[in-house]
Amino acid sequence: MKKISAGIQEYLSGIANAFFLDHPLFGAGLLLLVSAFDFRAFLIALYSSLLGYAFSRNYSTPKVLKHYGLISLNGFFFGLAMAHFFESSVTLYLCVLLGSLALPYFVKASHEVLQHWKLSPFIFPYIAVVWIFWLSAPGFSLTLNPQAWPPEIAALPGLHTAWGLPLRLADALFLSAGRLLFIPNASFGLAATALLFVFSPRRAIYFIAGTGCALLGSYLLSTGAGVWEYGYFSYSAGLVGLGLASFPQKYSWRTIFIFCTFSCFITIAADQFLKRIGLPALSLPYVLTLWLAILSRVPRISLSWAPDQRLLVPARAQLKPAVHDVHESENAA
Repeated sequence: MKKISAGIQEYLSGIANAFFLDHPLFGAGLLLLVSAFDFRAFLIALYSSLLGYAFSRNYSTPKVLKHYGLISLNGFFFGLAMAHFFESSVTLYLCVLLGSLALPYFVKASHEVLQHWKLSPFIFPYIAVVWIFWLSAPGFSLTLNPQAWPPEIAALPGLHTAWGLPLRLADALFLSAGRLLFIPNASFGLAATALLFVFSPRRAIYFIAGTGCALLGSYLLSTGAGVWEYGYFSYSAGLVGLGLASFPQKYSWRTIFIFCTFSCFITIAADQFLKRIGLPALSLPYVLTLWLAILSRVPRISLSWAPDQRLLVPARAQLKPAVHDVHESENAA
């Protein structure tokens, strides 16, 4: 019984890492919220994540992947994405089974490559697997949900044109939070944010503020009402802010909000590039932004607003003896 209890807690902690929390109760609460708002997506995500967890326990898996539950977490996002993008069919469930079996190998392969740059795969492996099924949907006879990711996002009409701007911004904020887990529902986003606030008020504040930064950026970049209200360009920013606030490397609040705003531009660029080959951006902007943030923390390099002049003194001091030696050699000659 103790082993079963420990296994359940470990699995739920992996699900909780969707919001960079290592708390089994938060993972349980998140699963309950998903089941309440989209039971079909919950069943598919539960199956995929449990299969990934079973793989990580029974096969050779790097300790870091086990500790953070990245295989079960990628399975969780994979199940949510497949349920969101494809219509129900026997073929869909066969593809979910096939993808859930292949996903752990994608996670391990990504880890083997990215560890050379001291980067985590995060949830990139599920993105790659979903893209494979997206591109092969005609061959697999998978039916895409046309409303899941419209091909022309910029042409979308406004959701609540009769509402005042503050209400529309608040609705878009929590809609973005819900779209992060492929449940585009403002009520779900609000409930998930409230659950996060219960377990970590500080991270919830960064989550809300980060989403707000990108939402404001997408609003200012929009030519009119439409895409910014649907949260397509701001859904990743909240997780970027939450993730950077959770890392052991200390990022100042200014740096965090800069990366949150920058993720909006990455989302727009990724959408413009990927739609040329017919792919959705998914969570790629969030992963790319975090990789850039981690790579920017190069040891012994100042990342402050202006270079520290004191860092230049040793370099100048090293030049003087060299110049002196040159003069001595000339005199000797």
